[in-house]
Amino acid sequence: MAGKSFPLSNAKIDKFGTFGLTPMPASKVRAPLIKECYANLECRVADTKMVAKYCFFVVEVIKVWIDPAVKNPRTIHHLGRGIFMVAGETIRLKSKMKQHQFILTF
Repeated sequence: MAGKSFPLSNAKIDKFGTFGLTPMPASKVRAPLIKECYANLECRVADTKMVAKYCFFVVEVIKVWIDPAVKNPRTIHHLGRGIFMVAGETIRLKSKMKQHQFILTF
């Protein structure tokens, strides 16, 4: 899929069919989820101030979906300027993050 080039801004093209993907209904937004993806994010547009100058939308994630059956997903990451990285080996390093415990009272 990463090697294909299509005019994807054309609303008449069936992008799901072109790439062999399966749309699934989302619960919070109208845009479909992609069944073949390990994770899907449902987002709403939070800020459009930078669209005219940078074509940049600020979004808020309102629902996250993952496939719990996938234990070690191989994900692809866009690094910019047509460069991508495929995640592979998982390593564990000592974390310097502090863990906080939250107590909820009602």
